[in-house]
Amino acid sequence: MTADTLPVDDVVGNALVPISGLLRLLRPTSAVGFAIKGLDGRYRLANPAIEELLCRPGEHLAGRSEDELVPSPTCSLLAECDRRILAGETSAWARVELARSGQRRHYSWLKMAILAPDQTLQAIASLIEPVTRQQASPAIQETLRRLQDANRDLQQMVVELEQVASTDRLTGAWNRRRLEESVQSEMERMVRYGHSLCLLLIDVDHFKPINDQYGHAVGDAVLQRLTALLQAALRKVDSLSRWGGEEFAVLCPNTARATAAAAAERLRQEVANAHFATVGRVSVSIGVAECAAGESWDEWFARADAALYRAKSGGRNQVQVAPEVPCHGDGKGYVVANFVQLVWRSAYECGNEIVDRGHRQLFADANRLLSAILTDQSADEIGTIVDRLLSDVVEHFRDEEAVITAAGFPAAGEHLLLHRALTAEAHRLLDHYRGGTRAAGDVFQFLAYEVVTKHMLGADRMFFDFLRPPEAAMNPAGQAGPLA
Repeated sequence: MTADTLPVDDVVGNALVPISGLLRLLRPTSAVGFAIKGLDGRYRLANPAIEELLCRPGEHLAGRSEDELVPSPTCSLLAECDRRILAGETSAWARVELARSGQRRHYSWLKMAILAPDQTLQAIASLIEPVTRQQASPAIQETLRRLQDANRDLQQMVVELEQVASTDRLTGAWNRRRLEESVQSEMERMVRYGHSLCLLLIDVDHFKPINDQYGHAVGDAVLQRLTALLQAALRKVDSLSRWGGEEFAVLCPNTARATAAAAAERLRQEVANAHFATVGRVSVSIGVAECAAGESWDEWFARADAALYRAKSGGRNQVQVAPEVPCHGDGKGYVVANFVQLVWRSAYECGNEIVDRGHRQLFADANRLLSAILTDQSADEIGTIVDRLLSDVVEHFRDEEAVITAAGFPAAGEHLLLHRALTAEAHRLLDHYRGGTRAAGDVFQFLAYEVVTKHMLGADRMFFDFLRPPEAAMNPAGQAGPLA
């Protein structure tokens, strides 16, 4: 599988557009003109093909509107396409005549609605391609169909890979990565709709003595039996995950603090009253926390973990609830800008937490920059995001180099040279951006294609076989390991 055929999809309107196709349209070699404009009519992001067609040499499309770029008759046709999209249609196209290199040619100009998850219109995408005599339908729609066909067979493969990658092999519960993916989605829903959201952290009391006295096979059987008990007692909307070792987490959407506390007590009693083969009785301690407005995942988890620690240190076999925290904000400033984004997939993981964590961070940085561009944030705000992005690239490259060198990857030296070249290009782009000669969209294109698609999901895969996940179970920092 190559970087250009990665099975990652996104939804633009009602048209399924693989994100690998989006990146292919953004790259400098794309023959299809591609751009995104905000609802104010000004473009936010554009590839070189459309800039070469619509702008003078050296100029960029970002910040400009169509009435500055095309003759009035063409502008009227495009305005009609916009009107149809504003009225609710997901796409509209027009046949237009444009001048390029002194010659006038006909082009298909397809416009597509970019919708937020709540189906409100957020932006409008444009794709432009020359009309040929052989075309029986708009060329761009045919391009999209080809992109879809190239990814269709791979989508099922990703579903199967993610099922394996998101499930704990011993217990069948979700694993830690799958929980964290779900947490992000549920926290966004909480902000958008004002729903309550709670987290339960469950730890098996005195689990180490069970392993020491009866062996790890019996300990594994205890965890499997416990998982079955918890799954049977939870609601369908609740999600059970094995966080690590003998610790589990339950994500409870649309659940207030008091309700979650009652559910936790019910789970504790179910376990306490159950019989476990060989060992007899087993008990659990549970910490409960409700996510507060404006709170990050790390802050929320830390409060649930602190409640679990109190339950363990207070005698075990009990439930402790984290106190409520002051509201950090009303959430009105939350912007839904994930309508076009890079989507992290479990299939991209190499198994080394340091490398995978760095890759996930770069995905998040790319999405943050794209969101800032599409929501028309100020140059200072975008500059801050770009600085953070480049800092994370440099830090990730340094960490990755240490990991692959220690793992004995034979091409580590060549990989280091690739990193140096990418870093130099990133700093060159940043200098041009600060000097006003390159747009923020150029920085995003470099990160999305050169660093993420071509390097991270291409060249990096060469060393995946040399990395193996650690055998020992992870014990997250700050958890009450000594009290197990």
